[in-house]
Amino acid sequence: MTRYHLLLLWLAVILLAGCKKDPQEIFSEQKSGVVLICNEYYYDITLSDGDHIYFSGLDSNGSFVNLTGNLATIKQHPGVLNGTGFFIDKAGRILTNRHVVAPEVDKSTVKNNVNRIIESFTLSIQALQDSLNQRYQSIELYASQNSYQNEYGETVSQLSGDELSSLQEEVEHLKEQYDEAESVKNSLRSNILSDHFTIQLHSQFGVAFDGSDVDSWNDFMKTPCSLLRVSEDANSDLALLQLKTAMTPPDHFVFDIAGANANYDDKLQINQTVFMIGYNHGVALAKTDNGIRAQFTSGTITQQPDGKRITYSIPAMPGSSGSPVVDERGKLIAVNFAGSNGSDNFNFGIPLMRVLTFVR
Repeated sequence: MTRYHLLLLWLAVILLAGCKKDPQEIFSEQKSGVVLICNEYYYDITLSDGDHIYFSGLDSNGSFVNLTGNLATIKQHPGVLNGTGFFIDKAGRILTNRHVVAPEVDKSTVKNNVNRIIESFTLSIQALQDSLNQRYQSIELYASQNSYQNEYGETVSQLSGDELSSLQEEVEHLKEQYDEAESVKNSLRSNILSDHFTIQLHSQFGVAFDGSDVDSWNDFMKTPCSLLRVSEDANSDLALLQLKTAMTPPDHFVFDIAGANANYDDKLQINQTVFMIGYNHGVALAKTDNGIRAQFTSGTITQQPDGKRITYSIPAMPGSSGSPVVDERGKLIAVNFAGSNGSDNFNFGIPLMRVLTFVR
């Protein structure tokens, strides 16, 4: 190798090393561009008779949480999700995960739950009808036992006129109750859900910044957001929010998406150091005596990227969904979206190529 080639190699090494930043420098520069998202939401099903069923989710057993038919009640007891997002331009647009802003529920489980509740009510009504019918039959039997046929073949009652009148009134009342119950039962059964029913998600979003005080939902709503869109690609768990001011605060960092290079995914190497800035476990872990604080965690690339995901050993917990993952130069390489089952130390990010495809 000539002296000239050695010089070029030495310059390349110097330039490459010079691109790297101290981790503390990356965190100090970028943390202001990372936000803690709060999503208050509930689900709404419109039945065929126009009534509504509201709930805030499904528990681990698949049962409804906060099931009600009252809109005011569900608004007082919504579901709450925390996640992370980060600014990608000066217009207040925030990139995050789809599952943070649009959590899904299993439609089959919801359908089965609703239909099971309807069937339970109809069985209760049928039991009431059976009770009414038994009372009707007992009146008929009582009236029959207290009657006889006279010498002309006519049925004559031994009961007094007042008692007969009272029994007749009760029979009419029983028939009215039975018919009313039948109408209610048929109305309930008309609400049985088919496979084509829809679930509407209602959400409202607010964000908080590193260092801000957060004690309640109202603190998040000091900086409200709107949902712009979510990815329809099953392999791209991405969504865009936007501050309602449509303006990123001037002193907050903006991650460079516009100038990013999608081909950078192919240059990632096994054991390459990467960092994540986010809000692991939401408010619970982020809250300090000095306001909420983002966490800065590190790890290495653990698997060659396949175009769908990047795997790394950065520790993460629920709440870190939507966090930016950057390399040693502070360059965005992925959006954190999921963890490996059974471990907090192997997590997945959506690679830059898919991020750019969604944003553009």
